[in-house]
Amino acid sequence: MQIHALLLADSAQAVDGKLYVLGGAWRVLRFPTFPAQIMVGIAVAIDVDWNETNQRHHLDLHFEDADGNAMDPKIGADFEAGRPPGAVPGSELRIVFAVNGPVAIPAAGAYAAVASVGGVELARSRGEAGQARRGR
Repeated sequence: MQIHALLLADSAQAVDGKLYVLGGAWRVLRFPTFPAQIMVGIAVAIDVDWNETNQRHHLDLHFEDADGNAMDPKIGADFEAGRPPGAVPGSELRIVFAVNGPVAIPAAGAYAAVASVGGVELARSRGEAGQARRGR
């Protein structure tokens, strides 16, 4: 199993096996003051190996600060990739997830969204929060 995509966005939706992302793949955000709060969309695409289909798995998503400390929110979801009729034996099946919600940013610095399946980290999307420059 592997994470095909882990994107931070302004908004994300998962519909009919597709991810719809608005304002995605950003890396640096600027805020006038800290602490700050932002609405974040997280889009995840998981490629499930054939021999891992028809089994229940658990996805965990959380944010970490620059020191590796876990931050809220911590999000979890169970999933199972079934083998659809006509699937080619041995092929991977893709599962997509999207979640949107507030994230508190306590201070300027580096942050990461971390995705794990079954307790094993499979992807990390890094970002940075910085101080907005004031106009002259």
